[in-house]
Amino acid sequence: MEKINTPEFENLSIQQKEEIVLHHKRKFIKKVAVAVVALSVLIALTVFGLKLRKELIQDRVRFVTNPPAEAPVIITPEKNPEKEKEYSNTTLQISFRYPIETKLTETFDTGKGEGKVEVLYSKDNGPEFLEGYKVTVTVFSTKIRDLNQFASTRLEAMKLNCPETATYSGIKEGKMGEYDSLNYQIDYCNGYYRNYYISFGEKFFEISRFYKGDVGFRQQYEIASEEIIKTIILLPQRFEVSEFLKAVSDKESGVSFEYPSHLVNNCSVPMPTDTQYRVILSMCEETQKEAGVVLAVTPLDRGATFESFLQTEINKMSDDFFAAKGYPPNGNEERYMFNGEAAVKVTGYSWKDADYIFVNTEGARGPQMVLVGIKEGSADFETTISNILNSIKFRQ
Repeated sequence: MEKINTPEFENLSIQQKEEIVLHHKRKFIKKVAVAVVALSVLIALTVFGLKLRKELIQDRVRFVTNPPAEAPVIITPEKNPEKEKEYSNTTLQISFRYPIETKLTETFDTGKGEGKVEVLYSKDNGPEFLEGYKVTVTVFSTKIRDLNQFASTRLEAMKLNCPETATYSGIKEGKMGEYDSLNYQIDYCNGYYRNYYISFGEKFFEISRFYKGDVGFRQQYEIASEEIIKTIILLPQRFEVSEFLKAVSDKESGVSFEYPSHLVNNCSVPMPTDTQYRVILSMCEETQKEAGVVLAVTPLDRGATFESFLQTEINKMSDDFFAAKGYPPNGNEERYMFNGEAAVKVTGYSWKDADYIFVNTEGARGPQMVLVGIKEGSADFETTISNILNSIKFRQ
């Protein structure tokens, strides 16, 4: 094909020149068309690729956030860390909660039922702390002074240990939680005291809050110490005590007895059956909670007799024995006078190896059954059990 603008081209006729120009135009148009098609295909492929990438990303997100039902992602929640501990002492008859970051110390005399419990928070971890607080519960069994005299004496004693700059309030009546109390406060005595005095269950309780530190922290310590005393519960004795934790009288049943104060009065001495007895004593050694003495009472329903009630209890024990052991019991019943009252001692029927004395007596509300359960423990404990049984008296 002839090139345009060459000597050869100039020598061609007009018709030949037009054919050559037309040929070049068609060739140019074909190239442009091919380029346009190629560019369209490239754009289409690019758009398709971007859409495909987006779909793949969304599928990946759906797969991660929406796992299949048959394979769920199990997230175990973290346990809330324990922030408080609980303290309970049946000898001192107190219970309360305190923060785990504090230090608790206790000293007490089980025989007298006296002692002291202290909760201390020291910012510098020292007993003579520069900043912090302490809550002290002191228990006394005095019977000589009344509560007002006792509080006055305690206040005068504290004044001896305070500098001249200390200030004191008078002794006032008020509340410590739900309990009536006498209280006073001392400021600038190397810190701040808030003391409460309560008479409860034949004992005097002194609850003392002490805190010190810079103004901002001191307010926090005051609140923290107050939160502790809000949780204090004074535990009632279950009996009327004439001699501290030894001579006991249950008015409703008319039963009285004595027991050594060092023993635990919250035991697991087995009962004969599921009959709802009212337990007034459950005594054991600390190391053997199931061995000891249980003393309980139940009224005799109208129409029921001592004999019918006793036989029902024996039948129940026999059934329980057979169910537990797989063979019938070899029981024995001994009728005799127990401390002046008609009684039956039942042995060999309990599958937990306990013996029971059923006593037919009268209470404040009429005929009743007094149950004395015995489960032997250590050899040294036998004499203690015998002394408790000998001390039991009826219809005072």
